[in-house]
Amino acid sequence: MAPFAGVDKRSGQDRRGRQRPRFNTTFSFNGMRIGVRRAEDRQGVVAFDHYHPSLFVGIMVVLCLSLLDAQLTLILIARGARELNPVMQYYLSHGPEVFLLVKYGLTAFSVLIIVLLKESLITRYRLSTGMLLHVFAAFFGSVVIWEFYLLSVH
Repeated sequence: MAPFAGVDKRSGQDRRGRQRPRFNTTFSFNGMRIGVRRAEDRQGVVAFDHYHPSLFVGIMVVLCLSLLDAQLTLILIARGARELNPVMQYYLSHGPEVFLLVKYGLTAFSVLIIVLLKESLITRYRLSTGMLLHVFAAFFGSVVIWEFYLLSVH
C-alpha cells in the first residue's frame, strides 16, 4: 500500500472523548448521533443529538397525562376528596402551585432519567425506553380515568 500523500487534517484530539453533543446540534432535528455503535459505550450514560420522533411523542403523552392528573387531583380535593399519597399531600399543604410544580418536576425528571439511560436499560435489562414510557402512560392514563370516574359520581 502506498503511503498517504495528502494533507493530514486531524487535530490530534479524539472526538469520541467528548461526552456531550455540541450545543448547536443538541436542540436541532438534524443531529447525526442516533445510536451507539460500540458495546462498551452502552454501559454508561450516552448523549445523543438525534432522537426518534416517537420518543418525543411518548414523552409528551406522559407529561400531559401527569399534568392532567395533577389538575384533576386539585379539582377532586376542592370537592372534598383527600390526597392519599403522603408525599404529595405534604406538597399540597404548601399550596396548589407547589403541588403542580413538584408533580410535574418529578415526572419530568423521571422521564429524563429514562431517556438518558436508554442504551444502558436496553443492554442490561432488555428494557426499551418506549416500553417504559408506555408503562408510564398506562399508569397515568388509568389514574386519569379513575379521577374522571370519581368526578362523575360526585
